[in-house]
Amino acid sequence: MRPDDRNTATATGTSSYYDRLWAQYGTDLGYIDRSRAEFVVAALREIPREHGLSILDLGCGRGWMAPFLAPFGSVTGIDFSPEGIRLARENYSQHAQFLLAQADTPSLGLPGDARFDVVVCSEVIEHVPEPAGLLRQIAGLLHPEGWCLLTTPNGNVWPRFRSDPRFVNQLQPIENWLTTHALAALLRQEGFGVVRHEGRPAFSFRVGPWGLMQRRSIERVFKMLGLGRVYWRAIRPTALYQVVVARKAG
Repeated sequence: MRPDDRNTATATGTSSYYDRLWAQYGTDLGYIDRSRAEFVVAALREIPREHGLSILDLGCGRGWMAPFLAPFGSVTGIDFSPEGIRLARENYSQHAQFLLAQADTPSLGLPGDARFDVVVCSEVIEHVPEPAGLLRQIAGLLHPEGWCLLTTPNGNVWPRFRSDPRFVNQLQPIENWLTTHALAALLRQEGFGVVRHEGRPAFSFRVGPWGLMQRRSIERVFKMLGLGRVYWRAIRPTALYQVVVARKAG
């Protein structure tokens, strides 16, 4: 079985879990969601373009990212969760088209020749057994020199996170967190150049000396001074989340 086949089988097998999970959510967004959206929007603003971008939200869940993506072009969201797609169509159909992923096709149900300028993959790669296979699939869905915007928890802090009783009930069926080094290496292995690689804090979870810097007020000051990227690079080793802008080789 190929790595991407294993990922597809896992996604199909866990779709009922995500059906139950997404049914618990409304349309309100928390700080972490807004932080992820802020990163994606900032990255999209920096992508050179002469026209609107074609954007794929791979593993779109309940579709909440679509309103942030739509101002930059045409948006397609795809996911294996029927409930997630139902909620996405119900709440965000004016911003994107949403497709239920099909396990029996290599293209997941997208047109076989579908290629995108940008693939957004937010909080997905840590929930598949073969991260390299997912990156290979993303590369196959991109135009030459297309862009991948990736967010994922930071494997550097996984031992502390999994032992924290506050988060035990938040763990999902597969938790396969990549360290910052491992993620950068996999991206290069699969033909991507890493353009930006930063941390993002979760203010309820702080680890190590740099954890003292992971406070909302400190982040706000750095951003006001135009030094947000300096701050996010500095906290990357121990921030709960890592975010990446990567570009496919031409």
